[in-house]
Amino acid sequence: MYAAFRVAWALLRAVPLGALRAGLEAIGRTAWLVDRRHRDVVSQNLATAFPEWGAEKRRAVERQAFANWGRIAAELLHFEKLAATSSSQSVVGKLEPLAEQLLARERGLLVLTAHTGNFELLARLWGSATGQQIAVFHRMLRNRLIDGFLSRERGACSFRVVGRGGAVREALRILAANGVFVVPLDQNQLPGRGIFVNLFGRSACTSTLLARLALATGAPVLPVFAAWKGEETVAVVGELIETPEGGSKLRGDSREATLRDLTSRYTSEIERMVRAYPEQWNWAHRRWKTRPEAEVV
Repeated sequence: MYAAFRVAWALLRAVPLGALRAGLEAIGRTAWLVDRRHRDVVSQNLATAFPEWGAEKRRAVERQAFANWGRIAAELLHFEKLAATSSSQSVVGKLEPLAEQLLARERGLLVLTAHTGNFELLARLWGSATGQQIAVFHRMLRNRLIDGFLSRERGACSFRVVGRGGAVREALRILAANGVFVVPLDQNQLPGRGIFVNLFGRSACTSTLLARLALATGAPVLPVFAAWKGEETVAVVGELIETPEGGSKLRGDSREATLRDLTSRYTSEIERMVRAYPEQWNWAHRRWKTRPEAEVV
C-alpha cells in the first residue's frame, strides 16, 4: 500500500494543478453517485442542520462535499506552488499579527478549528511562511509508513500532528513553551469521552480537550477556519474567546459547568462558520452518531 501511495503521489504531482484539481474533483463527484453509504450520511447530516432546504439545494451541496476531497488532495500535492502565491501572503498577513499579539502574553495560543475547506493547507501555509511551529491534534493514519511520509512533508512546513495517547501532556508542553496548539472540535466522540452541547439544534457529543487545555494554562482560544474563495485558501478568523482567570483552580461542579460553557461557545463558532460556508464542511463524518443516554432509551 505504501509503495502504491508513493507511485501515485509522484505521478499526480506531475499533473498541473488546474488539471489535477478538476480531475480529482470529477472523481469525487463520481464517488457521490456510487458511494451510497457516505452519500446517505451526508444527506442525513444536511437534513439535520438545514431542514428548511429543498432537495435540489441539498443534492448540490452533497455533490460538492464529495468533490472537495479531490480538491484537498490536489492542493496538498502542489503545496509548493500554492505557498508561493498571494494566498500564502494573505494567510500570513491575517494570522501573524494576531498570533504575535496573543503569544506576547506567554501562555501559548490555542486555536479552534474544524474540517472546513482545506484546513491542512491553511496550517501548512501558516507554518511555512512564518516558521511558527504549528501542532494540530489529529488522528494518526493506520498505515505507519504513509503516516511517516506525510509527517515529514508536514515537518518541512513547521507543522506536525499530535495524536491520541499523550496528546494532553504534549499539548501542555507546547503551550508551556509559548507555542501554538490547534484543536479541530467538529468530530463525534464515543460515549463517555465527551459532553453533549448544542449543534444546529441537536445534541452533539463533543470533546472537552480544548476547554481543559484552556483552563489548565489560561491560554486564549482563537477560532481560525480555512475557506476557499475562488482558487485561493483564506483564513476566516472568529472572535477571540478569553479563558476565565483562575480556571486551573476550579473543582467539582464549578469546573464541569465552566467546561460545558466553554465547549458550547467553541461549538457555536463552528456552527457559525458552517452556516457561512455550508458546501465546505466535511458532512461525511457522522457528527451526531453518539446520542444522550435518555434519548437512546
